[in-house]
Amino acid sequence: MKEYIYRQFLDNILSHLGIPESSLFSKTQERGMVEARQLLYYLCKKKGMRLSEIKLYMEKDGFYIKQQTIGHGVKKVENTISNDPDYRVIISKLNQIDI
Repeated sequence: MKEYIYRQFLDNILSHLGIPESSLFSKTQERGMVEARQLLYYLCKKKGMRLSEIKLYMEKDGFYIKQQTIGHGVKKVENTISNDPDYRVIISKLNQIDI
């Protein structure tokens, strides 16, 4: 239902970080890719998406992940936001979408 919003967040993250979609959805554990995925989870969750919905959209893009991992990623971003004011600015920028 909110796949359009998911796609806009995805595009914002890819554009901001200058990474290709294929890299984001690869199974790499490279810190930058993990953080990019966690940003996507966080933005989607804050927009009211359920973890199962985020999981479904990720699977449509060929990335299979557990709901617990998505929840963990959301908490990691929340922790980073509370400790890093610059991160809040980035989140605010990435959160700008057209509905």
